[in-house]
Amino acid sequence: MGMLFKLFTSLAVSLVLMSGAAMARQSVPVVNFENVAITSASGKTPSAEAITQAIKLASAAKGWTIVADAGSALSATLVVRDKHTISVQISTAGDKYSIRYKASVNMNAEERAGQMEIHPNYNKWVKDLNDAIRIEFLKL
Repeated sequence: MGMLFKLFTSLAVSLVLMSGAAMARQSVPVVNFENVAITSASGKTPSAEAITQAIKLASAAKGWTIVADAGSALSATLVVRDKHTISVQISTAGDKYSIRYKASVNMNAEERAGQMEIHPNYNKWVKDLNDAIRIEFLKL
């Protein structure tokens, strides 16, 4: 029985260690939000200042830090559990805005066949940011 117990324990430990590797998520293509229409409650295009303020409010509500980037663009950074960092560039042009991948730390980002790939949580976090921005625009 002692030998059988050791064999079972060894097998169980091996399965646990292998499942960690199996549970690591496959990288997916980075999703950018390009030329998304700015939709306000009034139906009118808000001022550039109101758009910037709405983006800042939405970003802060989702835990993102915003800083001014080149031109009228903004750079938004999210740090998750002091382990993962993602940065996007948010640019506006008239009645449209775009959110594009900028950089990341500890997100398995890699360019493959001309396509940037990353951990799937990146796309979830950026989609949440985009949804929050759209909600803020609807308040204008």
